Amino acid sequence: MKTNVFTTKETIFGQVEVVRLEIESKQKRLSACDEELVQKILDKVVADNREFATEKEQLRYLSALTRELVWQEANTEESDEIISRLKSNDQLFAQKFFYGTNPYGCNISRFRSKILSNIKQTYKVDVPIEEFGDILYTFLWNNGTWSVLDKYSRKSSFFCWLAEVAQHELIRYLEEMKIINVNRERTAGNTRLLGMSVAPEMWEYIINDMMPNGLYKDVLYATLVERKDEKIMVKKFGLDAEDLHKMQKKAEADLKDRLIRSDSNYEELVLRDKSSRNVEVSEEFTKEFFQWQEWKNETNPLADVLGVDLDKKELQEKVVEFLYAIPEKLKWTEEERIVWTLRFIEDTAPAEVAERVGRKRSWVDTKYSRLNVRFNKAIKKWWIKNAK
Repeated sequence: MKTNVFTTKETIFGQVEVVRLEIESKQKRLSACDEELVQKILDKVVADNREFATEKEQLRYLSALTRELVWQEANTEESDEIISRLKSNDQLFAQKFFYGTNPYGCNISRFRSKILSNIKQTYKVDVPIEEFGDILYTFLWNNGTWSVLDKYSRKSSFFCWLAEVAQHELIRYLEEMKIINVNRERTAGNTRLLGMSVAPEMWEYIINDMMPNGLYKDVLYATLVERKDEKIMVKKFGLDAEDLHKMQKKAEADLKDRLIRSDSNYEELVLRDKSSRNVEVSEEFTKEFFQWQEWKNETNPLADVLGVDLDKKELQEKVVEFLYAIPEKLKWTEEERIVWTLRFIEDTAPAEVAERVGRKRSWVDTKYSRLNVRFNKAIKKWWIKNAK
């Protein structure tokens, strides 16, 4: 089924209007007119030259493409203004940006509280708001060059990218000042990549910097940066689905090994220890998780299914790995996987999830609720089939 340009143009106009309303509801600006945006999207449609089996498949493609490009336009406009004002040494703007407290204003308060809370929970260290602002300001300022800002590629929200950068720099600073001690005895086997919860532009920068040209790099780039559909990747790399998954795991292991052995500190941005993750799954959690099952003698109900004779730490690792694999098994879309993973596993605030996926908070709440219904049904079926 070929794309009809005239029908497509009318469809995109309607979708652009919807996305524009979402953007404006978040107090963001979008100066480009609808005609300009539609033309950019049409140019991309022509360049992709895709065929579709059904009209529904075509509409999904157009909707996703429209949302991506229109939000990219808004993110670019927002980031250009912020970067321009910082580089022009606008002191009043910098003061409000790095030390402001209005969560709806143009400042870092929208992610600051979560980072400081994570640091306190993980390292038992209280970092004052003012000190955090000083650390991030000094790092970005970089002797007046503001060169770090040049690494932002405008593929997602500037604040999502900056949050990753800020957390990395804060950990580096606290470690350098001997305030915290980060255990770096890591291996590819005892760590995991954060995957889709890391912004694409951050992966692009890291993969280009760390990986040599070759198949592993291409697979990682397609998976983590371009976030291509599995069917497209199977065709692109000439592999079946099973071999593609094996290749992805080998590529990820190679990247983890390079990250661990390098002195770049990228690992704090995109790696987590399997044995001491920020994600904690307690026995109380598993009790609630499988609340429809009867427990016998307080034995953990997952033990027989995920592995016998596991200690508490090993069982927790198995549970977390199991949870991260669920969206793939249920064939959820990338957007659904991000929403559910961030909310259910990472316990990310709904407002932050909404910003990451370019949606309204109400949409995230509704989507998350519906995904949980599907999740619970699937888990019950899985339990009946696998429990002994």
